[in-house]
Amino acid sequence: MICTSSPRRALLAALLLAVATLAIACGSDADTETLSPADGVDEIVRQVLESGEPEPAAGQDLELTRVIIPAGESIAPHTHPGLQLAIIVEGTLTYTVLDGEVTVHHDSGTDGQTSETVTSGGTVDLVAGSSVMEVPGMVHEARNDGDQSVVIYLSSLFPQGEPASSPAE
Repeated sequence: MICTSSPRRALLAALLLAVATLAIACGSDADTETLSPADGVDEIVRQVLESGEPEPAAGQDLELTRVIIPAGESIAPHTHPGLQLAIIVEGTLTYTVLDGEVTVHHDSGTDGQTSETVTSGGTVDLVAGSSVMEVPGMVHEARNDGDQSVVIYLSSLFPQGEPASSPAE
């Protein structure tokens, strides 16, 4: 049971639940061969899987998105206009905070979950099961130095009409 005292907390709880549920649903069974959504992808892909305007957050867009970053690709420094939750489901993403800070959770949603705060100038490797909550204005960049694609699921709450990211100045 999730107890909340405000519509904002209820929405945040719903966002966290959506990302966790998707991450669990996308897990693989060792006895079952499954195809990765990254199979055959050779450029960075951003796929909006679902979107809507939640009643408790009028004027905001809620999106569930999958991003695929092939081996050797990188994402330039950027910011987001609102709150974004991300969980890595495949590969290793090298993530650098250029301005601000982010809390990284390793082994998210498990009994072994650990957390660390990464501040300006810090870099961390995000592996499958790692998650972050990116706040508006935090400047960051990422790259895939591995030999397999990185697959990320995002839950975002952004002001309507705003782009998902903006280049950092």
